[in-house]
This record gives sequence, C-alpha cells and structure tokens, in this order.
Amino acid sequence: MLLIIGVLFMILVLAVVGIFTGMAAVFIDLPSVLLVLVPLLFFFLTSKSGKIFGRYIKTSFKKKYTYIGTELKALSVAIKYAIKFTLALGGFGFLAGGIAALGYLGAKERLGPILALSLLTLTYSIMIICFVFIPVQAWTEIKITTLKDQT
Repeated sequence: MLLIIGVLFMILVLAVVGIFTGMAAVFIDLPSVLLVLVPLLFFFLTSKSGKIFGRYIKTSFKKKYTYIGTELKALSVAIKYAIKFTLALGGFGFLAGGIAALGYLGAKERLGPILALSLLTLTYSIMIICFVFIPVQAWTEIKITTLKDQT
C-alpha cells in the first residue's frame, strides 16, 4: 500500500510542479521514463529482490498480516539493492544523454534540450527512490526496531 501511495504522490508532485511552472511538458519525457522503468521492472521480475517485493505488495493489502523478523530484514536488503539499482539507472541515463550531447557541440541550440533530457532520467530515478523506496525502507526499519524492542 505504501508503494502505491508513493507512486501516486510522485505523480502528484510532478503535476503540481508542471502546473505551477507552466511547463508541464518539460517534465514528461517517455524515453527517459522508459529508460528507468523498463530495466527496473526487469530487475524486479528476475531477481530475488523482486520476489521479496512481490510478497510485500501482496501482504500489504491484508489488514492483519504480521511480519516476522526475517521477512523484514529480507525486505530491507531488497530495498537497498533496488535503491542502488535505480540510482545506477539514473546515472546511466545521465551519462548516455551527456554522450549524445557531445555529438551536438557544433549545434548550440540543440545542446540545451539534450542535456535537459539527460537530467530528466536522473530526476525520475531520484524521485522513485525518494517517494517510493525510502518510505518503505523507513517503515521496514521501524518494524525491525519494534520487533527487537518487543523481544
């Protein structure tokens, strides 16, 4: 549930920033979104971290589910790997955009938009980390601490 709330809040923040700046189209770039989301989905579908996240998503809709310590520790580790992977995707997108910008050094009018698009990939990955993964990580760490205090 926390993941869905984070995604919705991230979309809300993008919409509000776009509306208040008057440049909503500047913050939306489908190739940059796909450069972050497609490998991230592949990571979740093929890794053990993805299976742990899938279990978390399924159990988050159950009201009376109690997590055990090993589940929470596994989720915490999975989130840390997801954060690292997402940040690496943003860095890769930024570097790919920077390399593409080097091809346009002669055309100064094209250089700015290409660099802006490369920064969007990094922005999307940081937003996913801040609005989706870090709140779940904080919730997991609080639950781990609570379980330790109870024993």
